Amino acid sequence: MSYEITIQQAANRADQANVTLLMLSKAIDDMDICDIETAVVMACDLVGSVAAWLIEEQAQREKAHA
Repeated sequence: MSYEITIQQAANRADQANVTLLMLSKAIDDMDICDIETAVVMACDLVGSVAAWLIEEQAQREKAHA
């Protein structure tokens, strides 16, 4: 599998997930369950793509140094 995002895109997505979760933690008492679920899904999508990229990047680096 080739996960085609750049390091800058991975960094941006990680930052977006961080902001989403920070906003959620500050406003959760004022949010309804649908809004909370939406924020959690957004964060999961962002973090998932970054995690996939990091896993693949690590595998490629290990292969290059083997």
